[in-house]
Amino acid sequence: MRKKTRLIGAAMVGAVLLPLGASTAFAGPESAGAPAEATRDCSAPLPDDPTAAAKQFLTLVGTLDDRGLTQAEIDAKLAADNCLDRVDSGGGVDTRDPDDEITLSRPEIYKVSGKNRYVARAAWKWTKIPKEVKGYDGFGLSFSKKVAPVSHVLRYRGKFMDWKTKTQAKASNSYGSGFIFNEGPRGGTGDLADMQGRIGEMGITFKAAKKGCSRHQVFSAYGHTWNSTDVTGMTIGADSFGFAWSSSSNRWDQASRASSEVKVCRS
Repeated sequence: MRKKTRLIGAAMVGAVLLPLGASTAFAGPESAGAPAEATRDCSAPLPDDPTAAAKQFLTLVGTLDDRGLTQAEIDAKLAADNCLDRVDSGGGVDTRDPDDEITLSRPEIYKVSGKNRYVARAAWKWTKIPKEVKGYDGFGLSFSKKVAPVSHVLRYRGKFMDWKTKTQAKASNSYGSGFIFNEGPRGGTGDLADMQGRIGEMGITFKAAKKGCSRHQVFSAYGHTWNSTDVTGMTIGADSFGFAWSSSSNRWDQASRASSEVKVCRS
């Protein structure tokens, strides 16, 4: 495997990734205060606890996806049943380097109806089991401007393995969060070959950093290692995500496309 492009600068024996397609300029706050929004009735709104809400949100999306619903059908179901309104414009997945056999989704952003709360989600999927595993990997989300994070959850599983969930991030600040996890070990052979981090997703619930409205984008980053190399840390800034490594070899990092620009408000 070769090292990814779009790496800007060195940091902690690592590199800072910038998202493909990110805007270089953003509008400032659009108003001193956002108008209050009426709460509507839904059959299964997310719980008030932010961590429980993030877990339930990821479970909902995963369950609907496993049922074979299209993204449009998933969004409609989340809006009708769970009061979650998609606010970004979508745009599919991002396969940056097919040789590396991994796909990163373009992040999605939903607003919780009637509340000053949003949820951002991004995911990865290995199209087949990589030959190089054994090291600890990293995954995270970075925003283009400061937000007020409320909770973050990472979960991952193999094709034939159960979900594993993490709620304690390795790094977190007002620009995003990141987790370290073990994508291996591998198991099975042939059509049953699998590993516990074959697919995964991360969600961050957040609010605007202050009252009013401003425009934001978010992107995801994945750091992969093998042999004796590990991801040991992260640095997260505006539109940037850096990985720290235990060595300078047996590793690569990859960034997704940035989400569309969305207006985030707080009353």
